[in-house]
Amino acid sequence: MRRTLTSAVLGVVSALLLSSCMGAAGGGAAADGPPVRGGNLDVAVPTDPQSLDMVANPGQVTAHIGNMMYEKLFEVDRTFTARPMLVQDHSISPDRLTYTFRLRQGVTFHDGAPLTANDVVASLQRWQRAHRTGQLVSPDIDSITAPDPATVTIHLKRPRYPLIDELAGAGTEIYQAKNLAGVPPTGFGQDKAVGTGPYKLKSWDIGRELVLERHPGYASRTEEDWGGQAGAKHAYLDTVTYQVVADQDALINGLQTGQWHHAMPTNDQYETLRANPAVVVRHLPGGNENVVIPNFNPGSRFADPRARQALNLLLDKPAINAATGGSKDLTVETGAFASPDNKAFYSTAGDEIYRQHDPEKARQLLAEAGITAGATIRIVTTNSYPEFAKWAVLIQDALAKLGIGTKIDTFDFATMLGTLTKEPGDWDLTTLFFDSALTSPAQMPALTLGTLNGSSSPELDALMAEYNASATPEQARAVVDKFQAFTWRQLSVITLSQSKLYAACSPKLKGYGDFYRVFWNSWLAS
Repeated sequence: MRRTLTSAVLGVVSALLLSSCMGAAGGGAAADGPPVRGGNLDVAVPTDPQSLDMVANPGQVTAHIGNMMYEKLFEVDRTFTARPMLVQDHSISPDRLTYTFRLRQGVTFHDGAPLTANDVVASLQRWQRAHRTGQLVSPDIDSITAPDPATVTIHLKRPRYPLIDELAGAGTEIYQAKNLAGVPPTGFGQDKAVGTGPYKLKSWDIGRELVLERHPGYASRTEEDWGGQAGAKHAYLDTVTYQVVADQDALINGLQTGQWHHAMPTNDQYETLRANPAVVVRHLPGGNENVVIPNFNPGSRFADPRARQALNLLLDKPAINAATGGSKDLTVETGAFASPDNKAFYSTAGDEIYRQHDPEKARQLLAEAGITAGATIRIVTTNSYPEFAKWAVLIQDALAKLGIGTKIDTFDFATMLGTLTKEPGDWDLTTLFFDSALTSPAQMPALTLGTLNGSSSPELDALMAEYNASATPEQARAVVDKFQAFTWRQLSVITLSQSKLYAACSPKLKGYGDFYRVFWNSWLAS
């Protein structure tokens, strides 16, 4: 991913990133018997990570593999609550302007070097410069310093309510300071993919497979059973092999024959897999916000707000969801940008706009925006996530009924992202999904798309400032409805639905905490 896009699409797919809120959390060690140490876990992933630099490339697969290798000051537990990870303890001054973090002792990087406060400072300063969330947080930060090798201090210019949640978010992974010197926007190479996590990089055959092996010097927290990405990490498996399987038929065949121990298939495979006794289907926490993104930049036909309003009226969202969403168990028809389980951010504001469907009114508004029969809409999408391409075709069909043509350009995921940023005005629509369980507005792509589609605005900036100035959860929650109402008025994204997530696993996979691709407490039955 290019840096501009990574800024805009933080947590995409997600990832994906990460890609997530409060689902079933079973499958732990107590249910699966005593852990077994050793063996290799085979995991099917839809695309090569292409980079293990989670600032330069926060896509879903990169994030999930990176979470096995890197750690942060704080991590999210199974309910997406921030918990201390590399932090032993911390304090906040009464004026909420000074945060002091004391680091855990005995933590080492994969090469044996000890973790120091200088590594944390270098990593967080890079986050400020190069990651979209960090860039949004940065104006509130006066300094990040290391008073001594075990202490990090963040001084703020003004209080920032979600700071701890943001430090638990993507992009704040702690790398060695020496490996960050002179790193280009495209990120560091394999040789610098060094973290403090329970697994380290063993080999990488780009485009085919990536193998992690246990970090023998890993210093786990003690016995905190927080789940998610936090707490004790036992690293029972010797290795974890991620195999790139882009074809869904091959993915399903591999699951049925035991070739893979874990996969996250598309939703339209859910019913088939659930009925297969050779496969265990696990519901995962959280979900994705499925979106169509109009381009606000000059040169795009959707720079005109009437065109965006028309598109929202034209799309038959229930029909699109029925055609691509698979089981009703996995699809929630809502215009919210947060999962219904994400209590802090779920909102019904703008629901009346989400549910509008009036093709004739859409035709009228498109004409007013200069888009009439014979015009061509440019859609950029990818087959790396098949839903994206399906949505593009359904949009094409809807426009064709009005006599409006489309040009669909389909790329692999990374090329698609690069295409969107190369010429900001050279596309009209794209299709993506976003993690719907993030816990700070600065982490939410639906609110931070300005660097991708030109949708930044003073009103949105003011709402961000209002949220950050909150002193209580009640004050912060009151701003959430304003965020979502504004998003539906502006139509920076058009939400199709929320998708719940699931994994399909081999019965041999034990100790899996039903959290994306987190396997450090998993083992294989003998």
